Amino acid sequence: MLHASYEIWGVVLVALLIGTLFFKAFLKRRRNRRELGSLPVEKEAGAYRGDIEHRALMFLMAQKTDAVLAALAQAIDQERQKLGGIVINPSMAEALDAMPAAATPAGKPQPDYKQVIPMARSGMDAADIARQLQLPEAEVSMVMRLNAA
Repeated sequence: MLHASYEIWGVVLVALLIGTLFFKAFLKRRRNRRELGSLPVEKEAGAYRGDIEHRALMFLMAQKTDAVLAALAQAIDQERQKLGGIVINPSMAEALDAMPAAATPAGKPQPDYKQVIPMARSGMDAADIARQLQLPEAEVSMVMRLNAA
């Protein structure tokens, strides 16, 4: 009977030793996994992946920006062509006729810009024409510049 109890204690002791070894191995493996996760190589690889994603995002943003700028340039060219035709051959009579009636107040008479050009051709300067027609000098000079173009 004493012999059996030594055998039982021996088996328990061996089982405890084996369990302890397995537990130490488990902890060591877990610690190694944590250390591998914090190695600079993996951090660099993560940074490299992030760098690629950042570059891809920047490339897409650049493409969209280029597309928007190209559309704006096209719209500007179209407007420039429209304005070019108007500025090259300005017709004051057509411009006045095209002006909507709602643009002028009902109580105020519309200024007569048709007299500005003949007065300017006769040698009067913008200040004299503005005083005589009771118009702002800036408007008179603008009419004179538009006719010169």
